[in-house]
Amino acid sequence: MKGTCKICLTVLVIVAAGTFLAAPSLLRAQTGNNTELKSLLDELDKKVDTADQKMVAHPKFIEELRALIAKYKNRIRTIFLEDTFQDRDFKKNPKWTVRKGFFTVNDAGRLASRTDAYGQEPQEQAEEESSGEGEAREPFQVILGEILKSRDRQSGKKPQEQTKRKREDEAAIWSAARISPDFEVDLSVVSSSRWGSMEIVLLGGEPLKPRYRLIYYPSPSDQRPIEIIRERDGRQYTIESAVTYPEIDDGRLHTIRWIRNQRGDMTIRVDGKKVLSTVELYYRDNFGGIELVNRGGSYEWGPVRVMQAEKSQAQ
Repeated sequence: MKGTCKICLTVLVIVAAGTFLAAPSLLRAQTGNNTELKSLLDELDKKVDTADQKMVAHPKFIEELRALIAKYKNRIRTIFLEDTFQDRDFKKNPKWTVRKGFFTVNDAGRLASRTDAYGQEPQEQAEEESSGEGEAREPFQVILGEILKSRDRQSGKKPQEQTKRKREDEAAIWSAARISPDFEVDLSVVSSSRWGSMEIVLLGGEPLKPRYRLIYYPSPSDQRPIEIIRERDGRQYTIESAVTYPEIDDGRLHTIRWIRNQRGDMTIRVDGKKVLSTVELYYRDNFGGIELVNRGGSYEWGPVRVMQAEKSQAQ
């Protein structure tokens, strides 16, 4: 009777642990919590073994308990990288390195970047150049050009070098992390953009180079869909484009989830809604880091979390 009571108590603990692990927000808990939960399940597993040896419960019941423990062990996932940016410092815990451009952590505790790579949309620029307004402003442009040349001479910079930097302007920041081929990238993003693009890039190889790019274009449409790009030897290949066009450029917080499971099923969800689904198995080894790229616009990110895809992940 005493052994049976112990099994009953164990069942209650397992059910409670299962309820705790089943909550989506807790499944994406911090690494320390995952370690504690795994220890708890290991301890419960040992108790079930002891109960089995003492034959204090029906073998079928023991088998069901072991299956339940195994189920929830599979739902504990490794977190490869996590940053909330609430410490206002992106240079440590984890370390982010600015590859190009300028980044800051704003008052809302989010990583922020704004870049005006071209100052205006290419279409607007082409219309302006084809109109007669350029000739009307020519005297002013001459004066402005002379002022810029004078400033360049003083700084030792050549005017053509300054123009080139302006047109190539973008912002990129990356962080090293060992990421398994089956991954889930969860991030929150605020966009106040209407042109340009924002990218989430998985890096790999030695030295680290882009392997997969998730590209979001503000003001999305069938001409500007969310895309998954594979990159190899400097060449880019479009794997899949979204067929729905969620617009998140309202200055509010939205979520993007990028998943690839062990079978190679790859999905993109925006605010919980699936917008892209494909199969991609080209790169099967570990990735070495993640990069955020701003190619024109205003974006805020955070929190950012990269973890192992759930083994039973429903796509």
